[in-house]
Amino acid sequence: MRIIFILSMALTSFSAQLDARQGEEETQSSRAQRSFVTLALALGANGYNRVEGLPFEFGVTARSEGPEPFRGRAVTILRTAPAFGLDAVGYSIRGEKLFLGSRRLVVGAEGYSELRAIEGRGVSSIENSFSAAIFHTDYRDYYNRQGFVGYATYAPRNSSFSAGVEIRTERHDVIPSGNPESVFDNRKLWRAQPLVADGRVHSGSASIRYDNRERRRLDRGSGWLIDAEIMHAFGGDLTFTDVVLVLSDNMAGPPITGLPTMEATFTKASLDARRYNEIGDVSLNFRLAVGGVLNNEALPPQFQHALGGVGSLPGLPDFAKDPATMTPAMDCGARNFFVRTAGMNQLSANFFPFYGCDRYVLFQAQLEGYFGFEIADTDLDFRDEGLAVNLELIPRWIVFFDAAQAWALNNIGPFLRNDESRRYDAGGGIAFGDLGFYLGVPLAGDDKDVRFVVRLGGRF
Repeated sequence: MRIIFILSMALTSFSAQLDARQGEEETQSSRAQRSFVTLALALGANGYNRVEGLPFEFGVTARSEGPEPFRGRAVTILRTAPAFGLDAVGYSIRGEKLFLGSRRLVVGAEGYSELRAIEGRGVSSIENSFSAAIFHTDYRDYYNRQGFVGYATYAPRNSSFSAGVEIRTERHDVIPSGNPESVFDNRKLWRAQPLVADGRVHSGSASIRYDNRERRRLDRGSGWLIDAEIMHAFGGDLTFTDVVLVLSDNMAGPPITGLPTMEATFTKASLDARRYNEIGDVSLNFRLAVGGVLNNEALPPQFQHALGGVGSLPGLPDFAKDPATMTPAMDCGARNFFVRTAGMNQLSANFFPFYGCDRYVLFQAQLEGYFGFEIADTDLDFRDEGLAVNLELIPRWIVFFDAAQAWALNNIGPFLRNDESRRYDAGGGIAFGDLGFYLGVPLAGDDKDVRFVVRLGGRF
C-alpha cells in the first residue's frame, strides 16, 4: 500500500514535468511551424478510491502548430485494484480544435470508459485520494460509464464570462466497493456503494460561468463567482439490478420486487453563486447553491444529491466515515438499510438502495483573516508538481455558518424516501493554505456533538 501511495505522488510529479516539457516544445514548434507528440503519464482523475484502487493514465498527447491548433489525447486508464465487475483497463480518446486564437473557442469530442463520481460533495480529488489512501475514508460514491461526448466551450478574452454546451450518449453500470488497502484501518469494510440504474441515457447540457474576482496572493480577492448549468436527458433505458433485502451480514431476506424502470427523460439544473468581500484585513464570503430536477419525478440515483459532513456541513454526521452508520446526514433515507444483488456471484455485494435527494439548497457564510504573523516567508506550493495543494506558512483563522435543506420527489418503487428538514451548523478553525483544522457543531436537533475535521482544500 505504501509503495502504491508513493507511486501515485511520483506520477503526479512526472505528469507535471511532462506538461512543462510539452510547453517548451509547443513554443519551439510554434516558432518552427511544426506538430509534436508527447508521452502522457498521470494519476487518474479520481485519485485513489475504494472502487479502482490507484488509477493512472498512460498514453500520448498531440498538438498541431499555429494560432488555431488541433490537440488530441489518447490514454489507457490502468487500475491497480478494480472492484469485481469493473475492467482493469479503461480509456479516454479526445480530440479538440481551437478557434479564434488559442482557447477562446474549443470544439471537441471524446470517447471514454471510466469510473465517474456521482458528486464531488465539496471534496477535491486530491483531498479524497489522501483520505482514502491513508485513513480508509472515501467521501465519494461512483458508477461506471462508457460513451461519447461532443462539446464546445467559449471563453472570450478579457471577459468574466465563459460558456459551454455538450451532448452525451453513454451507458451506466452499478459497481460495488472493492478491497484496496489503506495505511490505517484496513480491518474495516469499505462503505457500501449506492445502487444506481443500469442502462443507456442520452443527454444535452449547457453551462455558464461568471468570475470577476480580483485575485491576489494571500486571498481570493473580492468579486463574484457564479456557475450555472442545465441538463436535459432525452431518452434511454435505465433499470435496476434485481436485489434482496439484507437482514444481517450472513443472511439475505426476500427478493425486493417492484423496482421501476427509471425515467430517462428529465431536466435538472444547478446554480452556485459565491460572493467574496474584502473588508479591511478580513474576508467575508457567502455561497448559495441550489439544484435538482425541474420536473416532478424522482431522479435516477446517479443524478441525485446528498449533503452533510466534511464537504458541506462539517458539524453534521458524515456517512462516508462509517460503513455501518444508519444515521447519515442528508440523503433522503438512502442509507437506512442495505440491499444485496441477487444471483451474480461476487457481485452479490451490499449496496445502499439509492444515493440521495432530488432537490437541495445550501447556504454557507465564512469570515476569515490572518493572525498577523508568519511561520516562514516562503510558501510550500506543490501546484507545479501536479499535486494542486498549497500550504501557506502564514496561518489564518476561520469562522463559518452553514444551512441546508433537501427534498425527495416520490419513492423509487418499494424504496421509501423522505424530505430532509432544514439543518444548521457552525464552527471555526485554523488554515495553512489548503490545509485546515476545523471544529463544527450542529445547531438544530438533539445532537450537539462537536466534530473535528481536517481538510486539504478550501471550504469554498
